[in-house]
Amino acid sequence: MKNIYTIIATVGIVASSFAQMATQPKTYADRKLTKTLSFDMAKFGANKNLFAKTSAVTGGWFNYGDAIDVLNGGVSDLNSNYLFPDSLGYGEFGAGTFAPCWIHHLGDILDIKGVPFAASPLTSFAAVNHAYVLDSMSIVYAYTKKHPNPAIVDTLIFTVFNNSTAANLGGYYFTGTTAANYGTDTLSFKAIKYAQAVNTVSATGTYKFKILLTKADSSEATYAEKRFKLPTPFVVPSSKLLVTDVQFKPGYSYTIGTHIDAVANAFFFASVEEKGAGTYPTFYDCNSGSAACDWNNSSIVTQDVRYNMAASWNGLFIPSYAYTAPFGFEHHLISYRLTETIGVNELEKNGFALGQNVPNPFTNGSAISYQLVKDAKSVLFTVTDVMGRVISTETASNSAGIHTVNIGSYAAGVYYYSLNVDGNVMTKKMIAQ
Repeated sequence: MKNIYTIIATVGIVASSFAQMATQPKTYADRKLTKTLSFDMAKFGANKNLFAKTSAVTGGWFNYGDAIDVLNGGVSDLNSNYLFPDSLGYGEFGAGTFAPCWIHHLGDILDIKGVPFAASPLTSFAAVNHAYVLDSMSIVYAYTKKHPNPAIVDTLIFTVFNNSTAANLGGYYFTGTTAANYGTDTLSFKAIKYAQAVNTVSATGTYKFKILLTKADSSEATYAEKRFKLPTPFVVPSSKLLVTDVQFKPGYSYTIGTHIDAVANAFFFASVEEKGAGTYPTFYDCNSGSAACDWNNSSIVTQDVRYNMAASWNGLFIPSYAYTAPFGFEHHLISYRLTETIGVNELEKNGFALGQNVPNPFTNGSAISYQLVKDAKSVLFTVTDVMGRVISTETASNSAGIHTVNIGSYAAGVYYYSLNVDGNVMTKKMIAQ
């Protein structure tokens, strides 16, 4: 059994407006798997640095659980549990003992400027204020197929978004004993909002896609890592957090009490307890604008949140900070490949470079990065249609460095966007669907 602390769910942006935490813990039945599988953390992340850091292309793989494990000297403890859409499916939580699956969503907040990423030469480039493109992801998992119909196809549903809309993430804090466990008087964190009525995240600007699980993905004796490309790349604007929700959707019918291990298909996620069993994770203090601010955290939608019976936690993913030690699911092993491209030749020739909009083609919006070698007197960003008619024009940042212009949805068609820097113009084509 673990203790989980409750909150009064009032949203805030800065420490002074964070919701006040209740002081009394509540008891929560945390059912652990009794069986264990192996996974070689040394192989996790191997060959992931697929992009060299150059002036043309910057990119790399990000996984907080892996990064903090490296920073701590490889002492993390691997844990796992069922991921299932509701509590009708029963998993094995003891030798022949079946009980309702209790974790229904995985939540993960990626802060690419986090301390462990800044400490690694593979990811330290992200400390600069750039916009990045999420083009690939991975998840560490186990997957058993016991359903009598081998043609059954199960699905992982990913939802990604960012906090360009501030309300997409709630701001909260713990004080008292909970904060003291982390060596601070105030423990601030961001929480993902949950819409119980429709069983999904509560946010705007989300991008949802599906990854099918096949027989080739089966992994029973050991955990595996499944890597995949996003159907459409997702833009992470400069200085914004990347948020992910993962669900498992069975391709078979089931009723209450179905033993998914024995007669169906079961999906297991993997997480790490960063300092080993029975410990608390590291907290990099974000209070009062600390230079070590780090918003990375993982969370879960539990059985009582799923059924709106979690009191003040209703409507929220529960972060690992809310649990007393030991809690084994501190950092989910979900990875992100982020890249950015800026034209080297354009920089050398013109003193500025204009990137291709991403995604392209686009539907609900797109982002365009540009770079200035030095400060300019004026920078104007203009969009025209194929007839040359001006659709929009705006004054953009004129300071040296990399900047991003975000555009909204357009009627389907071909458009041209231009950057005018002190009278020098660069133009590129984009397509709206």
